[in-house]
Formats: sequence, C-alpha cells, structure tokens
Amino acid sequence: MRGEWQVSGPVLPIEFSRVALDGRVTLVIDPRAEGIQTYATLLAVSTLEEAVEQLGVREKIAAPRRSEWVGLQTRDRPDQNRGDTESGVRESIAGWLGGQPLDAVVWTALPARGPTGDLEPPKLDVLLAHLESLAGSARARAEEYIRRAPETVQTPNRRRFEEVFGWEAEIRDRFANADE
Repeated sequence: MRGEWQVSGPVLPIEFSRVALDGRVTLVIDPRAEGIQTYATLLAVSTLEEAVEQLGVREKIAAPRRSEWVGLQTRDRPDQNRGDTESGVRESIAGWLGGQPLDAVVWTALPARGPTGDLEPPKLDVLLAHLESLAGSARARAEEYIRRAPETVQTPNRRRFEEVFGWEAEIRDRFANADE
C-alpha cells in the first residue's frame, strides 16, 4: 500500500455476512445490505495483475480464485474487468472510479458464506448462533474483528452483535495523546 486508508471509497452495500475459515464473521459486499461509505488507499504497483496479486495475497485468496474473488474495474479497458460482483454494485464502483484520478480499482469480491461453507448469505440468527458457539481464541479473534472494524461501519448485523455480546467498537486512538 502507498499511504493510509481514507474514508473516500464508494458507497457500497457492506455487511458482516461471511464466516471465515477461522470462525470470524467478516465484512463483504452484500447486495442485500445498506450502503455505507467505504475506505480506499493507493497500491504501489506497476500493473493491474500486480494489484490483483497483492490484494489476493493480503486477503489470503487462493490464486485460482482470484479472478472471481478479487474485483477489478478499469477506466478504459473493459476487457480487463473481472470479479464476481453484482452488476449494480459494479456500476457504483465504476461511477466512483469515473470521479477519481485513477486508472483502475481493485476490491475484495469474496461472497457471503455461512458457517457450513455454503455460499449463501447467512441469516442473522445463524450468525448469532455461530458466534455464540465459538470458544477460546476463535471467539477472541471474532470479537476483535468486529470491534476493530471502523466505527463508520455501522451495519445492522454489527449493531446486533454489539447488543447481544456487548462488543462495542474499539476506540483506536484511545492512548494517542496519553503523553501530552
């Protein structure tokens, strides 16, 4: 990455709708979700393939799945566009790209997934039961992921997780001015 994450990405339907292999419930683009302001950063890459590769590695997406699960939208090379992303969401990303001084944008296009591995958006009660079933380090990782999501990512699922489990958002800069 080149630079810090900025609250300057497109407004996209984002929700805690994917159960990761380690048990966490993670954020994904979910067409059923409310639109929220996303974050964006620049990548220090020379080619589109390098951008896809970097994001795939960062998100631990297996190389054979990157053409599906790493989205790519170009400004002037539609033959290069890829990633399993609903057309309305892709249109939102393309519209945002049109207002940016960029040639292309990449994003994580992982699908929603339930605790049994099915690639269907899980219902909230299934996610709550899944989180309740976690113990030890798996539960700690799940809680940390939800607490550390940016405070701007206020989704219905997050609000319910916080209510049920008492997981309030972590205040990142809590100790930033402690030495002053």
